[in-house]
Amino acid sequence: MGSTKMKEEMPPAVESRFWRRARLDDVNSVRRSSCDGQRDSAADVNQVQQIADAYRAATIKGAWYGPSLAELLAKTSPEMATTPPVREAHTIAALLQHLLLWNERIRNTSATRPLPRWEPEKEWAEPPIPWDELLARWNRSRDLLEARLRGFPVEDLAKQVPGRAYPYEMMLQGIVQHVIYHSGQIAMILSMLRQRTGAGT
Repeated sequence: MGSTKMKEEMPPAVESRFWRRARLDDVNSVRRSSCDGQRDSAADVNQVQQIADAYRAATIKGAWYGPSLAELLAKTSPEMATTPPVREAHTIAALLQHLLLWNERIRNTSATRPLPRWEPEKEWAEPPIPWDELLARWNRSRDLLEARLRGFPVEDLAKQVPGRAYPYEMMLQGIVQHVIYHSGQIAMILSMLRQRTGAGT
């Protein structure tokens, strides 16, 4: 009853402005909601591209912390690649082969191909790939994985990785961290080998 009385007492001109304002508020509310959705979508797209950019920086050029993996490999001779820095330590070639293995696993992960379990006793025992072939396979795998990252559907970031209890977002960020971690090891091995031969750093 109160609202009916208010409407009856409202002058026609004021009533017209009141309802016009109400409709305008509704339109603005819809616009704000649409813009918020667009911003969220843009943020998701930016996140996918940021992961891809970080992967490229770590593997090609532009890493903030030092040489990228490609820059380190360019300084690595076949002999250095297969020489352990100390007894029973991994070689540069072994580390790169490990990176290749996980690159391919992540690149091929899908609803029908779950991410395999981590089995270090088996993975580090894989037959070594000849250095030149390993470099070629790594470069191809790197390019293909970057392409997959850039084309990754933003709506799938929050989905669970098949074979894991975490989302794709964590896995894709993890592959960047994986490259950075082992690149640091490769940089240390290179430094040790160069000091051993008197080549300096």
